[in-house]
Amino acid sequence: MKRFAIALMLWCSPAMADAPRVVTDIAPVHSLVSMVMEGIGEPVLLLNGSSNPHGGALRPSQARALAGADTIIWMGAGLTPWLADPVSHSKAQTLALLALPKTKRLPLREEFDDHGHDDHDHGHGDDEIDPHAWLDPMNAINWMTAIASQLSDIDPSNAERYTQNMEGALTALTTLSHDVETILTPVRDFHFAVDHDAFHYFEDRFGMMAAIAHSSGDGDKPGPQRMRAMLSRLAEKDIKCLFVEPDSSQRMIARLEGMVRVARLDPLGTTLQPGPGLYPALIKGMATDMAECLSQ
Repeated sequence: MKRFAIALMLWCSPAMADAPRVVTDIAPVHSLVSMVMEGIGEPVLLLNGSSNPHGGALRPSQARALAGADTIIWMGAGLTPWLADPVSHSKAQTLALLALPKTKRLPLREEFDDHGHDDHDHGHGDDEIDPHAWLDPMNAINWMTAIASQLSDIDPSNAERYTQNMEGALTALTTLSHDVETILTPVRDFHFAVDHDAFHYFEDRFGMMAAIAHSSGDGDKPGPQRMRAMLSRLAEKDIKCLFVEPDSSQRMIARLEGMVRVARLDPLGTTLQPGPGLYPALIKGMATDMAECLSQ
């Protein structure tokens, strides 16, 4: 909430007076937009680290930000269905990253096995698409052009700067993807489990394989059958690590950590400082934490 208030003050400061009013939904998207806007302005982050993007209710401060925005850049209703109506009623231009033609979209996974990844089917409806697409750096790379174009449309006086920032970001993101390949190559064949099936895109990009997830990618609460499946899978003793998120159930972790090493992954960057550096730190940090646990 404090960060949101600071962002609003910066929005109104003389130094930012000519900058477009840009609202983003989650911290990774905010980071990508910040890369393109660097030196011109700062976007507003609608959902702070403690907010669950899969479900929520619009606060008055968030409603004011949406109402005053020139453009809204967000993942789309697949991640935050409760934001769909407020965004649709905004007068701002909108950019839903999940809907962009170049976005690699993977289906929600329902079953896990040892035979590799699910076949990619790009014909699924939006309600069947895994919304965590920012965890594939190639998606982030493909989005940068659209972000720069959107900002240039509403702020043509800074179009050249947006393009320059975008080109620098593309170089940085390409290097990031290569670095993560290097980090993960030695542990690529090891099996692991996840609490929340939020990492499909990361796994698919870098050739990893989750054996089972406790909860599905759309944020649904897991039932007893899913827990029994996880316990059975862990009992086979080929799972080296269980990766959990900052808000994972402590009760669930306590029940499972006697069977497997537990390590934390943070797909939203909740512990990181929002801004241009968050997205690279998030992706590289996930790779480093994953490799460290799997290599033990």
